[in-house]
Amino acid sequence: MRIGVGPIVEEDQSLMNTAPSIPWTYARLAGLPLAWRRRLLRMILTARRLPGRLTGRRDDTGFAATFESVLRLPRRESLRLSAAAHHHDAATELEWCALHRRPVAAIRRDMDRVTITAPEVMERVATGGRPVILAPLHMGAYVLGLATLLLRYFPGRPMLVLRQRDDLALETQVIERLRETGADVRFLNVSARADFLSAVRFAQKGAVIVVFCDLAPSYGAPAEMPMFGLPFRFAFGTDTLARLTGATVVPLATTMDDHGDTVTIGQPFEVRGGAAEERVQVTEIMRRHLQAAIAARPEQWHLWPSLADYLPSSATMHDNSPAGGEAPHTLAA
Repeated sequence: MRIGVGPIVEEDQSLMNTAPSIPWTYARLAGLPLAWRRRLLRMILTARRLPGRLTGRRDDTGFAATFESVLRLPRRESLRLSAAAHHHDAATELEWCALHRRPVAAIRRDMDRVTITAPEVMERVATGGRPVILAPLHMGAYVLGLATLLLRYFPGRPMLVLRQRDDLALETQVIERLRETGADVRFLNVSARADFLSAVRFAQKGAVIVVFCDLAPSYGAPAEMPMFGLPFRFAFGTDTLARLTGATVVPLATTMDDHGDTVTIGQPFEVRGGAAEERVQVTEIMRRHLQAAIAARPEQWHLWPSLADYLPSSATMHDNSPAGGEAPHTLAA
């Protein structure tokens, strides 16, 4: 099972204000420093797979067929990425638990292990005097990455994360912990027009707005963004929000490794008007960002289980068998 927009925990959804029940293993590992807990988790998961390897069995953990058909990768590489995706699920869940359990000073030390690929771009955007919209994918431990960006480049400004569902108990408590670090992160459900207008007002008053750029087209304002030879469609209302607020949009993607996280900054853009030509241009910027991020670390994109939501029912997957010995399909954007 993949983690979509929040953690997987054992909790009663009817009791949103009660403490979540965190699995025993995660509860023990979550209190450790970032590199320690991630390396120990890798050792635990490797040990669990060892019996199968010793008997020559290599179980498909669920995504090999998807990686073969969508990314047109060889079977061996698809199996490797599928196992990596399984590990990434567990690692991401552990990071939610760590944000919930670790002391504030320890969370700040974890933030020191977050690397920003283009700090000069973030500094320019932060001091540019315009509202800011961050457009991440659901990849990696994105909450820690977003909180780090807020504290490093936008101190004193609130961050408003837009979404269309209610909070989980663990999410609510994690957000409260982040506020103790000085990162004023809030969620806003935008299920109605009035909610959207609230987001506009927040941005105009200086809040940093977060709009995930990889939502399914059913979320509204669908745009064609073909990737990997398939007719992908994504929700893309970010251009409208940017036009109404006068904001600079910064595409980004967070990925995680045992030693720390990396926030990759994409090409910032602004939306001056409502012309169709401009929407085509900014849609292409976002499409290239999405494809480059997913191609670079496909095992860390959380939304593979919802793949059908991004494609028309008539879409067919590629045959991964190269004809005439040609190389498999490239993943470059």
